[in-house]
Amino acid sequence: MLTFLGVINNENDKNKAEKIYLAYKNTMLYTARSILHDVCLAEDAVSQAFIRIIDNLHLISDINCNKTRGLVVIIVRNISLDMLKHIKNKELIPFDDLENTLEDNDNSPIDYIISEESYSLLLLCISRLNKNYTDILRLSLIYNYSNNEIAQALGISDGNVRARLHRARRALMKELQKEGICNGKENFA
Repeated sequence: MLTFLGVINNENDKNKAEKIYLAYKNTMLYTARSILHDVCLAEDAVSQAFIRIIDNLHLISDINCNKTRGLVVIIVRNISLDMLKHIKNKELIPFDDLENTLEDNDNSPIDYIISEESYSLLLLCISRLNKNYTDILRLSLIYNYSNNEIAQALGISDGNVRARLHRARRALMKELQKEGICNGKENFA
């Protein structure tokens, strides 16, 4: 931890990074361990994730909120999954086992969702989608990150974010149609 803080020049950023680490280190380790099933590999994943978080400190304004927690969990989960792909003779964990990782038990401040039931149904429909679509939609719709911020956080291009968002919105519309929620003309911009 001290090594990572040493590369930060700004004292405010050092304090912010330290607070983020203290607030989310257990969540990050839990997420990584649930994917990698190895404490040492999980610690490596947390270290790599923390480096990416330091690179994206400007995206975090409030440390103790669902938006920050979601970003941290998605970053450590993606890094853990990448590590898992590179380990020979290991099976990937099914998406069904991972979807509980991002579930929030706290109330999330979403202005355009009228009721808690609608929000729960939206989360359910999002969770049924491909993992890449789920991550992009959560960051965009739920946590209100911009395309550029999502690209930086996930380490992908802006064009990739736009393409995934477009496909994810279409897939979400189909899920909402199955639930009888919409007729396909609504837009999640």
